[in-house]
Amino acid sequence: MELYLGTKETELLTGLLERYLEDIRREIHHTDRAAFKAALKADEAVMRDILTRLKVPVAMGI
Repeated sequence: MELYLGTKETELLTGLLERYLEDIRREIHHTDRAAFKAALKADEAVMRDILTRLKVPVAMGI
């Protein structure tokens, strides 16, 4: 699937992901349940990947 986002949309999505990543890191740190922690870490990895891909076009001026 391809998704095309404008500059404002990319900035909004980037900001949302960055804020949620802060929250998920705290949640990972505070949870004791191994299965839940593993699921959160998997979600964190996906969000980091999306965030990285969102930042590449911005850095290139596209």
